[in-house]
Amino acid sequence: MKVPQNELSTDSAEYRPNEGPRGYSIRDKLLLFTLTLLSIAILGLSSAAFFLSSSALRRARLDGFRSLRESFSEVISRFFADHRRGIATQAESQTFRYAASELSAGYQELIDDLEDAGLPVDAALIATLRDRLRLGYEKYFAPMSALDVSKNAVSQVADLSREGVIVQYVYILGNAAGSGAEVQAEPVRENDGTDSLASKVRNAFSKTTYARAVERYQPSIEAVVGRNRYNDLLFIDNRGNVVYSFGKSWDLGTNVVNGWLSNTNLKKVFVGAWYGPPGSSASPEADHVMVTDLEDYPVKSNRPVMFLGCAISDRLGEQQGVLVHEIDSRQITSIITFDEHWTQVGLGSSGEAYIVGPDRRLRTESRFLQELPKELTIPSYNEKGLPDGRTSILAFPLHNQAVDQLFSNKSRSGEVTFVDQRGRESLGVFGMLPLPELNWGLVIRIDTDEAFKPAQDLARLVAVGGLVILVFAIGGIIVFSHFLLGPIGQLVTTAEKIGGGDLSARAPVMTSDEVGFLASRFNTMVDQVVSGTNQIRKILETVNEGLFLIGPDLIIQPGYSRATSEIFHREIVGLHFLDLLRPTGQVLEPVIAPAILEATTLYLELLQNPKIKDKLIAQTNPLLEVEFRQRDPKGFNRTRYLEFRFNRVLAPGKPTQIMVTVLDVTTSVSLKRQIRESEARAQTQIEMLFGIMHVDPSTLQEFLTHTETQTDSMVQALEAGQFVSKTPETEEQRSDRYTRLLQTISRSLHLIKGNATVIHLSYFENLANQLEEEVVAVQQAGVISGEHFLPITTGLGQMRDRITMTRELIDRLLEMQKVFSHKSSTQNGEFDGLAELAEEVAQRSGKKVHVTFDFAAPVPPEPKSLSETVHTILTQFVRNAAAHGVELPFQRVNSGKHPVGDIHIFSCRPDAHCFEFGVRDDGKGLDFSILRKRAVEAGYADKDAIGRWGEAELTDLLFKPGFTTLEHSTRDAGRGVGLDAVQDLAKRFGGEIKVSSKVGSFTEFRVRISMNETVDC
Repeated sequence: MKVPQNELSTDSAEYRPNEGPRGYSIRDKLLLFTLTLLSIAILGLSSAAFFLSSSALRRARLDGFRSLRESFSEVISRFFADHRRGIATQAESQTFRYAASELSAGYQELIDDLEDAGLPVDAALIATLRDRLRLGYEKYFAPMSALDVSKNAVSQVADLSREGVIVQYVYILGNAAGSGAEVQAEPVRENDGTDSLASKVRNAFSKTTYARAVERYQPSIEAVVGRNRYNDLLFIDNRGNVVYSFGKSWDLGTNVVNGWLSNTNLKKVFVGAWYGPPGSSASPEADHVMVTDLEDYPVKSNRPVMFLGCAISDRLGEQQGVLVHEIDSRQITSIITFDEHWTQVGLGSSGEAYIVGPDRRLRTESRFLQELPKELTIPSYNEKGLPDGRTSILAFPLHNQAVDQLFSNKSRSGEVTFVDQRGRESLGVFGMLPLPELNWGLVIRIDTDEAFKPAQDLARLVAVGGLVILVFAIGGIIVFSHFLLGPIGQLVTTAEKIGGGDLSARAPVMTSDEVGFLASRFNTMVDQVVSGTNQIRKILETVNEGLFLIGPDLIIQPGYSRATSEIFHREIVGLHFLDLLRPTGQVLEPVIAPAILEATTLYLELLQNPKIKDKLIAQTNPLLEVEFRQRDPKGFNRTRYLEFRFNRVLAPGKPTQIMVTVLDVTTSVSLKRQIRESEARAQTQIEMLFGIMHVDPSTLQEFLTHTETQTDSMVQALEAGQFVSKTPETEEQRSDRYTRLLQTISRSLHLIKGNATVIHLSYFENLANQLEEEVVAVQQAGVISGEHFLPITTGLGQMRDRITMTRELIDRLLEMQKVFSHKSSTQNGEFDGLAELAEEVAQRSGKKVHVTFDFAAPVPPEPKSLSETVHTILTQFVRNAAAHGVELPFQRVNSGKHPVGDIHIFSCRPDAHCFEFGVRDDGKGLDFSILRKRAVEAGYADKDAIGRWGEAELTDLLFKPGFTTLEHSTRDAGRGVGLDAVQDLAKRFGGEIKVSSKVGSFTEFRVRISMNETVDC
């Protein structure tokens, strides 16, 4: 094979003189250099003056901003610490504890107290009061209709509880000091019927325990609110009802859990404070105060507010509710602006400080609100609900370099020059505030025009003086131009010949000065280059490894070893290195993943970084074992493995080239793979050995027999299903037949996985789960063909191999039977494993369960296969109860249940001819609305027809192949095969399955088998 000689050739090329202009002469360059040097000096002086003064100004400005940032951080931190300490102290105080207890109790007894006071609270009265409240809502929220607040607010009137209707009517519509004072339609008249009703309600209300509690504690609460400048103070009882509002706002009487404010931070602060860790009276600053971020709060004219919440307990430690403080964003803005004294704190006429939240929206008002584009602000409303200009708080995400670095998780504080939201170049500092619960950042900035104006004035003065000096210097430059040119011209001519390929050319030595010495050394250098080139060419022709150089642009350079061409079977000069790793139809084709190719690109970039050490680079080489396919002339493919090694060629500490060495490591790779396969098989046998040691031998034998039977039936179904049709059929018909075959296989795999989970044979469980994933992947294909079954067939073969391997291990252990550790039998016998199964499935779903047994009747001994079937069915029922039936702990607590769900496994003999068994859970029950929705989505019926279905028809859907109520499948549920397989097993014994359920209470699956009709399956 011919090796390209390229630059290594010693043949002399014919000299061809360069055509075209040569360029500037030395005389011209000397003149230009002198003029340029003087110009640079003058420009440098002016620039130095500007930059030195700018640097000093920048340091001084940034030092002031950093000091200001620390001051802001300390003030904000102290502000929140004081408020946290205040609400924690109040929650521990006797006054607020009594207030919370009496207000909560009075609110719950409000209706009874009103009726005891002579006011019958019937449906007609509540409806009348709701209508008046609706008018008040509509008038108050009408100006905010553009924000879609009014619609949600008015619609919630229908959902108010009777207590909520009463307190809103009395304190908002009937109280001139409340938020509702502005929405009262007209002053009442003596002869007006409404006045009579209002008077009756107020008179009766004043006699209630709740009204007396409000009157008793109002002065104390008013003092707290006024002293701390709270926007409002709320009590929320343990049911989520706002039983007290100091400001008598529209949130009074609402339920924060399921009311119209359930999607606001009021619910978040209630839940967080309620479920937070309990505080300690000895440590009022304990971290049990819930703090929320600023949010547009519809009750307060959609103004941004934040909440602090703390749970209140009685003297016995039982939580009575949550105390909530409401803080307006204007307090934060007042702190961060020092009450708008910008100039006094060093921010001049263009500087400002603002707080940004994790959503990159402002938490304080912008100083330049009037200058911001309209799209960066939103409408604002006053306390009366009337338009009040616009605001920048929570209006629009900021995208500038300061905010980007603030939340980039790289630099939490620093200095930066950036363009602000007004398009002004700014100098500023940024840093995170010490408020981990809020994750707020602080930015302080000023326009660079104002910051660097003194430096610009100084630079102009220096530039004018420099231009005057330059004019006087030009006259003295023209004297240097008429010597040192002759010998240099001869040297240039010789260099042009050598550059054209004539290595025999030599420069004449015409003088004995420096130019003559330079010509002599030049000739010596050419002789050394010719000798070195010949030596390198000999080395490259004899080396047995692939060896070549690539430049910084990753192009393969001329001059590589002969073995390189023999390895790649082509000439590679001029190719991009990555082209060697991409398929291009050559004799040697790479087989490399896109991820490895991408990693190679990054690795080559690291090679060109002089700061990274060679040892570290060698450890990250992604091309130590690259697979190639080589086609021989007969058409057969051969796999080869090449190893690429890289060494950097450094010049003054900087990589200029990369030397690549290529080795054929096919033999070494093959040996290592054989060793790894042997080790993997030995490891699998060890894992299987330890996996079966804890299982009862009879139970293990029964499992292996059942698994082998199911595997054989799946293989037979595959063989019969793919060749059953002897008549021509379309692709759709074949795909439908394959779909039914997949359903049969899926049921069998689900049963194997369930049985393996019960006896903790993880290697069988994992393999069955992998095969289930393969089945799901095939089911999701558009049109199913026979090729889709290849991975399933391979997996079933692995299942057979593991069964055989397990039996071999059992045979070897028969002589050591005494070593086996038998579990002590309990009253539940072989069904004890179901409790562990339920707990494992529940734990994977984030739930907690407790399993109880009531085997009033043992499983009949005949037929022999009945016991195995009962165990398999109960396994699926238990898995179904833990995955579908039992709710998450917080859902059970919200429903008034114990956080730990109960799963009850039972059996009985109603009479001598019947055996019943099943599973009952105290979960959420069957939601028939979800069943209808899933039935329509799965195509079982349309929306009109599904509405006429009864509960029995909807319950039957649970046993349809592929039907499930889960949106996404998990390891334990969601594939729609479990109950389908259970029904098939029950039918084999003539049994029937009965499902009973109550929404929010329980679900029970009961199997009834008539012993007169039972046959040995």
